[in-house]
Amino acid sequence: MPTRDELPPLDDLREAGEHALRELRAPLEEWLRHRAVIDDEVGADGVVDALATSLGGLLTSRPGVREPVVTRFAPEEVEVLTARVLPALARQSGSPEPEEVELDLRAVWYQFLGFLGETGRWSGTAGHLETCLAILGPAETDVLELLTAAAEEVGPEEEDAAVLASFPVRVASAVLEHVGEGLEVPDDEELSAADVAALLTALGRPGQEVGLEDVPWLRQVVLAMIDLDLLDGEDETSLTPGGEAAGWLDAEPAARELRRDLVGRFLLDDPATLDGGFSVAEAVLPTVLAAAVVGEPFDEDALDELVEESADLGPASAAALEEVRERIADLAAAGLVSATAPWTVARGFWPAVAAGIAAGDDEPGGLFGDEGEPLWFDSVADTLGLGDAQKQQIRDILGGR
Repeated sequence: MPTRDELPPLDDLREAGEHALRELRAPLEEWLRHRAVIDDEVGADGVVDALATSLGGLLTSRPGVREPVVTRFAPEEVEVLTARVLPALARQSGSPEPEEVELDLRAVWYQFLGFLGETGRWSGTAGHLETCLAILGPAETDVLELLTAAAEEVGPEEEDAAVLASFPVRVASAVLEHVGEGLEVPDDEELSAADVAALLTALGRPGQEVGLEDVPWLRQVVLAMIDLDLLDGEDETSLTPGGEAAGWLDAEPAARELRRDLVGRFLLDDPATLDGGFSVAEAVLPTVLAAAVVGEPFDEDALDELVEESADLGPASAAALEEVRERIADLAAAGLVSATAPWTVARGFWPAVAAGIAAGDDEPGGLFGDEGEPLWFDSVADTLGLGDAQKQQIRDILGGR
């Protein structure tokens, strides 16, 4: 049985592993090219070489077996693999970052077992496969903890520079200036058409008089302001400054937190569902924004894969993808995310992203469950027809991988 300090030479391990994999190599490489996310410099053949070497290491725990079966593994064997073989191989690799090598090898084995299960080659029990995948899967990571750590890297001056100049804060400032000491509004409406027209003119977007519901981004800001007590709309025929309006632009922690909440809501809420309803964009955007903050921004291909890659996609996938793209484009036009992929978020907005996602976590039916996975994840993934490979890729991103 291998130990942390002793493994045969890598060439010997690779030779043993390649012999055991000889009938699986070609179909495995083909599957990897079509079903897995692989570094172009490594390629499918490089992944299988790494698998062969680590498999050779695992086979040292089966002394005397001349023709090992490699289409089934007991959970105890996978525990030996993760606890002893992979760490030893990572050290023997000579890499200055052995922990990264070990994580890569775990991912290789996760893909291998996924290949065996998906192609019907797994010859063990379904329960053993599920347990082995759970052992190899990414360690649970608290997404909110990652976001909080990233947000804490941003100093108050950097945050203020971004947030005070941001679109939602500029809109909110214009609204408060227009409201003044108070104004009359139609019964059961936040603003009259004339007030909306005046605000659009003040914001450099003059046009004909329209209702507030016809300007979703403005209504989104106004409703958020009422909820945050920047505006008082309790009297259904008037709108006045709220209790938090005084000093909300000051360089004080309380004012900064208020602005952070406003920007976070603007980033994460879909103005199309302010009155209820389901939005794919609102469900997916927390993943896109969190990935940007933790250093794994989505590019065009990753967004496409998030929605489209599974062979089981239904006909609604194109519309779902377009909905997400439109919302990202709106946020880019507002200057809150980058205009082109990979979609990044300026550091000054990181605290707003973290606050917005944390606020969602605190509410019933919020974004994340106890183990850091979005509560909406499975239902949205199933609705979009995502397969197991896509689900795991998204889970890896959510885990900061």
